[in-house]
Amino acid sequence: MKYKISKAEYEALDAAMQALYKAMGDDFVLTVEGLPTGGEDLEGLKRQNQTLLDEAKEAKRLKREADEKLAQKELDAAKARGDFEQLYASSEQALAVERTRLAELTASIERRDLTSAASKVSSSIADGENAEILAEFVQRRLKIVEGQVKVTDAAGNLTIASLEDLAKEFQQAPRYASLVRGTKANGGGATGGSGGGATKQLHEMSDAERIQLSNENPTLFNQMVQQAKSKE
Repeated sequence: MKYKISKAEYEALDAAMQALYKAMGDDFVLTVEGLPTGGEDLEGLKRQNQTLLDEAKEAKRLKREADEKLAQKELDAAKARGDFEQLYASSEQALAVERTRLAELTASIERRDLTSAASKVSSSIADGENAEILAEFVQRRLKIVEGQVKVTDAAGNLTIASLEDLAKEFQQAPRYASLVRGTKANGGGATGGSGGGATKQLHEMSDAERIQLSNENPTLFNQMVQQAKSKE
């Protein structure tokens, strides 16, 4: 809004705006409360205008600062998202490592449990190296299910049999008779008792039979070894 306007400009204004001006010679000037009139000093008006200019500059400065702060917040938010993504990726990698370790630990525990159970079964029906050999066959019939050792059939299918049932099965199986405590194969095969001889020559025996003879009658076993060497 101009302080001083011509008569033509004044007449172009609507009545409300014209009421703000008063005639001064051939022109019209804005009526400002406290403003000197006529030829009086206009320094007050200049100071007021300067104040308005200063306020406008301050408003622009504040707006610029607000815009800069907003931009910085957006930058910080973007950086935070990037840090989060990196942290998330790092945590996922660490979690994968822990999962691998857990899987390895679980597998190790399961192997230990299977070995322990197989050894328990074989030791209940066989001795020494015979028990160690038998444990390998027993373990093939065991499986870990939900953290528990379970007995399977020969095909690997789960059964309701207990470890004691499995021990009886192996104890009664002719296939493992030469390994089981207190049983001897007869007819075509195993060594005799502690006080007897052997129905087979050493070279005719299986490894299991040799082990059994060595455990039950080491003296006889050594004699047979010497005999075999003397014939070479």
